[in-house]
Amino acid sequence: MRQKSRGFTLLELLVSMSIFATLGLGAYQMLQVVADSHERVRSSSDAFTGLNLAYSIIQRDFNQFAPRTVRDEYGEVRPTIDFENEDYIIEFTRRGWRNPAGRQRSRLQRVAYSLDFEEETLTRHFWKVLDRAEDSEPVSQILLEGVTDFRVTGFSGDEPAIDRDFVLEEEQVAAPLAMEVVISTNALGESYRLFQMVEPYLAVSDGGSRDTGDNSPANPDEQDER
Repeated sequence: MRQKSRGFTLLELLVSMSIFATLGLGAYQMLQVVADSHERVRSSSDAFTGLNLAYSIIQRDFNQFAPRTVRDEYGEVRPTIDFENEDYIIEFTRRGWRNPAGRQRSRLQRVAYSLDFEEETLTRHFWKVLDRAEDSEPVSQILLEGVTDFRVTGFSGDEPAIDRDFVLEEEQVAAPLAMEVVISTNALGESYRLFQMVEPYLAVSDGGSRDTGDNSPANPDEQDER
């Protein structure tokens, strides 16, 4: 007489389900750890890329520094480099403003940087004219988010760190030879870069100031275009 096949008991089913549930939970936790690690790596990579891009833009501005004073909205002469003024952490003039459309404007550009502590945003500003009118408004571009601190310090030769206004004296460049920029972010903490100011360096090497490479006069009183 053929014997009936015997199935699993309730206890065996419960044990099997418990084993599979444990294996599934372990696999899910491992997958979650991998996903979290990937997200952290991607977030750090994006933060590092954004920081490097910000430093590249700042370096480009400093490397193309031009010894040109300007007049603000009130007609007051602003120095070549202005540290910690009322609105911006640093403001200065740079050369190399591209003009692909061939418009009638200067190749020099006045730029500034500011930090919004509430929004934690580092912003770059520039003006479409050098000597401003009362209605001249800057064009603002958010450079980096999640910024908690932004500091700029100038270094001139063997002198100690300088954080005051630099002006251009007669036949003598009084601009810094290098600028130290410190940026602190939530994602990467504090970092710093040291940028060489090419124009003052070349001027000192040549024993005097160099041409700004622009048809605009160095004295804003002689500047016709506003």
